[in-house]
Amino acid sequence: MPPHGLTPPLWSLLALVVWTVGLLVALTVARLRHLAAGGTVREFGVPDDRRLVWRLFRAHVNALENLPLFVAVVVAAEAAGVRSATVDVLSVLYVTARCAHSIAHVSPGAGLKWNLRLVFLTAQITCVLGIAATIVVDA
Repeated sequence: MPPHGLTPPLWSLLALVVWTVGLLVALTVARLRHLAAGGTVREFGVPDDRRLVWRLFRAHVNALENLPLFVAVVVAAEAAGVRSATVDVLSVLYVTARCAHSIAHVSPGAGLKWNLRLVFLTAQITCVLGIAATIVVDA
């Protein structure tokens, strides 16, 4: 274990939590701006990929939906004492793909970028399954 006590998978997990909180902050700011411009709370739940509030909401919810999968494999790797360059790399790749997925989700024209989001989601699933497989093999 590195001298600071955190392995790359744990650093990656912390980064992912910070990213998810960052999305929440951005969503809160967008909602406050929406309300300040005369919008209503009722409009927050109206699906419309043209509105930043909706895209941020979906990106944040999506990040929350995927967080437990990554938490599970990182905690399992740590509990099993698995120290592997493969797990380290896959952890960093997972966070990178998760952030890229959120950026694609939030960017204008996000509804048209479903194929790009699918690529990043596929990368994330591959990373989670790769970490799980490494745990099974190395534990």
